[in-house]
Amino acid sequence: MREILQFLIAHGYTILFFWVMAEQIGLPLPSAPMLLAAGALAGAGRMHIRSAVSLAMIAALMADSLWYEIGRRRGARVLAFLCHISLEPDSCVRRTQNLFTKYGARALLAAKFVPGLGSIATPLAGISRVSWPRFLLFDAAGTLLWAGTFTGA
Repeated sequence: MREILQFLIAHGYTILFFWVMAEQIGLPLPSAPMLLAAGALAGAGRMHIRSAVSLAMIAALMADSLWYEIGRRRGARVLAFLCHISLEPDSCVRRTQNLFTKYGARALLAAKFVPGLGSIATPLAGISRVSWPRFLLFDAAGTLLWAGTFTGA
């Protein structure tokens, strides 16, 4: 256990960045425990909380921007593919489209807190032709809220 802690202290920022990036790209790696660990290390004086939140935001925004662009270019086929591999493929497309129809880009504020929605909301923003500045504004705000909440906890 001590070796794991030493490894995290030595490479925490790099691990956090790539872990968040991998989850946001779609790998089944939950980032919440990693963000909580970064917050605990920050509380112990082993990491800087602003740096940890900033790196998590940059990683998430890079992956989200990629998904936004894929959604914008490939359209509903991307959403159908993502929903096909989800646990409830039949209702996935309908629910996410209804959510985005109702809330628009504001859905990005809470998307990362809802398992599965975070990976579908960003390409859906591209499919829905949300403008790039509006997407970036709401996605950055939602990402800050998400990373800040888990790191601060």
